Amino acid sequence: MKYIYFLFGLKCFKLQDIFYGDLMKYGIIDNLKTDHNKEGITKLFRELKNTGYEFAINKTSDYSIDSSFEVKNKPVLIKESDVIIVLGGDGSLLETARNSAEFSKPILGVNYGKLGFLADVKEDDMIDRIKMIEKGEYFIEERIMLNAFYEDKKLCALNDIVLDRGYSQRILKASVDINGRFFTTYLSDGVIVSTPTGSTAYNMSAHGPILQPGVPAFIITAMSPHALAMRPIVVPDDSVITISAESNYNEMILSSDGQESIIIPSFGKITVKKAEFKAKFIKFPDSDYYNLLREKLGWGGFKDRVSK
Repeated sequence: MKYIYFLFGLKCFKLQDIFYGDLMKYGIIDNLKTDHNKEGITKLFRELKNTGYEFAINKTSDYSIDSSFEVKNKPVLIKESDVIIVLGGDGSLLETARNSAEFSKPILGVNYGKLGFLADVKEDDMIDRIKMIEKGEYFIEERIMLNAFYEDKKLCALNDIVLDRGYSQRILKASVDINGRFFTTYLSDGVIVSTPTGSTAYNMSAHGPILQPGVPAFIITAMSPHALAMRPIVVPDDSVITISAESNYNEMILSSDGQESIIIPSFGKITVKKAEFKAKFIKFPDSDYYNLLREKLGWGGFKDRVSK
């Protein structure tokens, strides 16, 4: 018997082996912030029900749910799921990746958002993709993650760790050491340490390079640097990056993926390094990173550069 578990506000999973066929269990996290999402997800519920899957939900939400759905409490749903399906945008997927990586749960991102760079499965393709998973027609793509430490506080990120000047209009001074050796001092609005996954996010907006997801490296990029010579640098992913920063008269903000943050005093030292866990994404034989770049970033603007 096949089960699909719908989870609202999921935080973590217990690691299990992945089974195929009738033993595959799915935990689904959805984003119901917009009417479009509600309509699309409700339609998806009906379609999945017609495939013969049985459903269990964590709790009701603010739209009508079929009374035949079984309700289970969150710990049971977490324990019994093998694959996480995220229905939402890249923000929903980033949050899920941070909360599930420690438990080695593979993630399938279904785009109900805008850009859909990480959640790259289209809404209309989800049923077919689940069938491919059931047949074993997929592979797992691992993505490195970052940890940032300030005193006894810790942040985890899939995209990037960012230290910025907060509410101050003054320039931020940040001295950067790599593996205990002095690299440079940035005079800028802040410093971005990005993974290859995050190279197409804030890093790209700050004119940093794009890296393929599998490249074992991080990017250090200054935000709006005071001098043109302050260029981004790519370093090996086993590097330990220490940022000693000061922002006169105001506190600074240390954030992960633009979603979680820590207030840093006007003087502070932060350590950034590779996390011990990796995010795992479900991909398919037709997954094509280069095509994704062309399509999502609109490179060239010519149709024949988007697809052949």
